[in-house]
Amino acid sequence: MSFSSQTKGELARVVPTKKCCMLAEITGFLRVAGSLRLVGGGKFTIVASTENPAIARHYKTLIREYFGSNAGIEVGNSQVPGKARGSYRYRYSLVIRPDEKSLHILRETGMILIKEGNDFLSDGIYQPIIRNKCCKKAYLRGLFLGVGTMSDPRKSYHLEFVLNSSQVAQDLKRLIGSFVDLSAGLIERGEEHVVYMKRAEYISDMLGIMGANEAMLEFENIRIGRGLRREVNRISNCDNANVDRTLSAAEQQIKYIELIDAKLGLDNLDPVLRETAQLRLELPGASLTDIGEALRPPIKKPGVSKRFAKLKEIAESLDK
Repeated sequence: MSFSSQTKGELARVVPTKKCCMLAEITGFLRVAGSLRLVGGGKFTIVASTENPAIARHYKTLIREYFGSNAGIEVGNSQVPGKARGSYRYRYSLVIRPDEKSLHILRETGMILIKEGNDFLSDGIYQPIIRNKCCKKAYLRGLFLGVGTMSDPRKSYHLEFVLNSSQVAQDLKRLIGSFVDLSAGLIERGEEHVVYMKRAEYISDMLGIMGANEAMLEFENIRIGRGLRREVNRISNCDNANVDRTLSAAEQQIKYIELIDAKLGLDNLDPVLRETAQLRLELPGASLTDIGEALRPPIKKPGVSKRFAKLKEIAESLDK
């Protein structure tokens, strides 16, 4: 199961305890997953589709609890995007007919409004539904269960809502931005309007806001693990680079020492320099710190560096 499906499964088990939050979550889901069928006489049937049976059951329960409406569930097939013809998957559709209060639901959710005595279909997020912070959270949960998706955080950080309405997308961006230290981007992808997040901390906060606490904890664990791996790799790369530099410097020092030995003889060096040169020949892969600790008495790295600088100077004078 993908991380996105796992998150939706958890959210589908969240049951709002307040009536206002029930209405907000139902409204969010119907706004993005619902469509209307005109059945004559100015009456509508609401159809809200999902590929997740747990989500369909969740909203059937919420709609019955809040509206006292017994929505039906129809099962059908849909073409799998990007797959060969004949590749289908199940779709589960909540169907709310006129005798199950479809018009009442449309009006209370703000999907149908009245202007100058006439009904009209609204667009965007119906603001009276999300006056309270708890209702904003519930509305976002409904939107995510309807059209949300996210990548596996082991691979990348990305959460998005794919919307057909420009107005809903703009309203959603503002809704997300109403939470402290949270924001989202908005792009167009063909005819779709995508509200998205790529920053890990924003995605983590969004999971918590929607009520996906288990997913948020797993996300944070993965995020911490990725951070540790990056740090280990950084340190390893630094260590490898340091080793390469140490070996390269040691090779140059050995060349100077061998030149001095051939043209002057190490025995003719100052005792301090002779001891340092002999240790380098004995410990060709040792760092300057290691050389300094092996000397008697031990000296610090800067002191060892000065001795090798002197040996280099002597070698260059002999090579002229």
